[in-house]
Amino acid sequence: MANKIKITILTLTLSFSVFGGQVNIDSLKKYLPPHFSGQIYVQKQDLNICNYYQGIVDRIYGTPINDSTIFNLGEISNSFVYYFIKHLVSLNQIKVSDLVKKYVKNFPYSNMKISHLLNHESGLPNSYVRFYHKKRFQDVNVKMTDKSIRFDNEDIIDLISIVRPVLAYEPGDSSSYSDINYLILSSIIERTTLTSFDDFSDKLFQRQEFPFSPVVSSKSDTATRKAFGYRYFEDQTYKLFENLNSVGFPFSDGTNGNQHIYLSAKHLAYWGQFLFKNMDLSLIKAYPNKSFFGGFKYEERINLIVNRGAFGGSYSHLIYDPIDQLYIAITSNVFKDKNDVEKLIKWLTLN
Repeated sequence: MANKIKITILTLTLSFSVFGGQVNIDSLKKYLPPHFSGQIYVQKQDLNICNYYQGIVDRIYGTPINDSTIFNLGEISNSFVYYFIKHLVSLNQIKVSDLVKKYVKNFPYSNMKISHLLNHESGLPNSYVRFYHKKRFQDVNVKMTDKSIRFDNEDIIDLISIVRPVLAYEPGDSSSYSDINYLILSSIIERTTLTSFDDFSDKLFQRQEFPFSPVVSSKSDTATRKAFGYRYFEDQTYKLFENLNSVGFPFSDGTNGNQHIYLSAKHLAYWGQFLFKNMDLSLIKAYPNKSFFGGFKYEERINLIVNRGAFGGSYSHLIYDPIDQLYIAITSNVFKDKNDVEKLIKWLTLN
């Protein structure tokens, strides 16, 4: 029995030390914000050097987070939509030069292409939530019961077809982020494949034999193993922020393409590794102000390729250090501000 205890202690010491290239957990903790609740997974080439997690799934039952807990990826979901579209292009089911109107018959812009949506060159309003609130909820002609229901991608498309918002510029003339772009792309995927977005995602990941399958859950705010998001305030209090209605909106968001895709940090790192191997790093570095593969940018200040996502109280980071071939995934279900883990990222990439 004593020998077994010694072996266990030795294993823990080796896995949490710098020996063998492992991240030192005691040092890592010094760079975490005091309210951190989430996961950190780091790969160096194909070797895991950190799989750390702390905190709780929810503040009612106090269930502890483990390495299989899943988190809302926010805008990192765009990278999945990008991959799905490119997959359909490879099967000749769609072309990026196709007009959106080919797939969305009531779409009011006759010269907008799929490529414009993919590259954020559409000129559409930047926030679908603000657009929905201003054009739907504030419409006195819409019944209150109809305003308060969970809205989805088709609701946004129908609203665009009715309101016909003025574009910021002609499609292709400039670029600016709009989350509406990827909501429309998600609907195009469904219309092309005659499959729901979640079923399409599930079947594709199984067919491609990925070691994981992302959880898509937009119709409900609950999912197995999901961490619930919270905001953290200066007075050290937490507030549940799971959907728009938890912060006072009279409706909830049920869209696909810009959030509601869930992964653990471990599987997020695997996803990043797969994508990074297919990226032209020299091209990304040449255009640091442009996003690639659904949201990845080269940040000159820190010499890293980064994709960040946030939804409610959850946030996530997916990072690639091309010099040391580090893949870093950070997920959290407590959000204070966007710089929460900047010190941690700097430390991880410099040590």
